[in-house]
Amino acid sequence: MVHSYVMGIGEAEAFSERLKRELLALEAANVHAMLESETLVEEVLQGLEAATHCVDDMDKWLGTFNVKLRRIREDIESIETRNNKLEMQSVNNKALIQELDKFLERLCVPSEYATCLTGRKFDEARMTQNIEACEWLTGALRGLEVPNLDSTYGNMRAVKEKRAELEKLKATFVRRASGFLKKYFANLVDSMMSDKNYFSQRGQLKQPDHADLRYKCRIYAHLLLHLKSLEKNCLRPLRKAYCSSLNLLLRREAREFANELRASTKVSISPTTWLEGSPGGNQIGNSTDTSALSDAYIKMLTIFIPLLVDESSFLAHFMCFEVPALVPPGVGANGNKRGSNDDLGIMNMNSNDSKDDLQSLNESLQDLLDGIH
Repeated sequence: MVHSYVMGIGEAEAFSERLKRELLALEAANVHAMLESETLVEEVLQGLEAATHCVDDMDKWLGTFNVKLRRIREDIESIETRNNKLEMQSVNNKALIQELDKFLERLCVPSEYATCLTGRKFDEARMTQNIEACEWLTGALRGLEVPNLDSTYGNMRAVKEKRAELEKLKATFVRRASGFLKKYFANLVDSMMSDKNYFSQRGQLKQPDHADLRYKCRIYAHLLLHLKSLEKNCLRPLRKAYCSSLNLLLRREAREFANELRASTKVSISPTTWLEGSPGGNQIGNSTDTSALSDAYIKMLTIFIPLLVDESSFLAHFMCFEVPALVPPGVGANGNKRGSNDDLGIMNMNSNDSKDDLQSLNESLQDLLDGIH
């Protein structure tokens, strides 16, 4: 609008006055317009006030929701913690159940083994099953000992009850097996002694043969070994019974053999003057008689000394004596050379158990060889 007026410099005041008038007219028009739009302004103000209330309500709701969300978050964290604990507890319970199942398998006595240990016979056909049952019982008893079993299990009532049950099974089996072996040794020797053809007879000098006897005894060698591991003291009466039975057989064999050898040895009665330096003819006859007697004694010793040595060695092994082994002549127990005046090849014993077994072996050998001389 201004550029539509062409005025000179002297008309500036008039132009300023004109602008003032027009400004006042515009302000008057604006006030009039505002007065005319008062209802609209009130509506806008009411809307702003309502919006302010909504914002306040929303802020309160948001605060309430925030508190609820915080509590929900805390509850979720607590639930997660409990879930983690439950999961860990479930895993631990599963592992514990598996461990207890394995432990219960160790405590369970198989029915076939229980039958063997309490009621099955000890004949040769069933020895394999009896030995297996004996091995299982030995392993089960060792498994319940503290070195092989956690000490936390050792104080459990179930373990104590199972140990008592196994001890009862062991006592029953040892008693039955010991009674059977005592009768077996006695019956075995009795059957041999009742057969007259087994011994020397008139006109027939028969050398003793114990091969069949040892074979029948070896059938129960493993049983004796397991009996020793179960109850070491049970072998003492068994050794006594075996030596007593075999001693009767050896004495009978030696007596019958000596009687027949005496009957078959012809010795002429020589005058007593040969002791006083009689003529040479009598010395020749006496020399012949002495030679016959010497041959008889040599034959007796040649047959029975190896037999007695073999029986003594068989006794030591069969009856599970822990005796020192023999070493080659001239070699010490530690592999060093020995002098000619050393012992007879017996290794030095360092354990008291070996010394006790050696003493027991000597006692058993006395029972075995009693009266043989």
